[in-house]
Amino acid sequence: MEANRRANEARAARDKANIDDATNFLYEVGKLSEVEVWKNERLAQLRAQVDADAAKRVATHRAKAGAAVARMQDRGETLTTIAARTDVGIGIVRTMLRHAPRDEKSMPSNGSHAH
Repeated sequence: MEANRRANEARAARDKANIDDATNFLYEVGKLSEVEVWKNERLAQLRAQVDADAAKRVATHRAKAGAAVARMQDRGETLTTIAARTDVGIGIVRTMLRHAPRDEKSMPSNGSHAH
């Protein structure tokens, strides 16, 4: 009888532990989809941040390239000769010139960069 009681208690403890673990299992499996949602949201945030940083870098490089074209123009070069000397298509040279800072486009032709 005592052995039966101990066996029943052991079985009850095992059942309780299994119920607890089954509950934990279901909870954790349910959390997996939340992690996927979090990951996708975080990746979208990071992608937006990287896109914004890249846009700033591109704008900086375009402005500097445009300023260089403007300075060459101020020294008498044409867009055609700039394109030929740099081995870059005239369309790219024109595009970069459009991105030159306004003060570069109106600089004196003596090559001075003083402001």
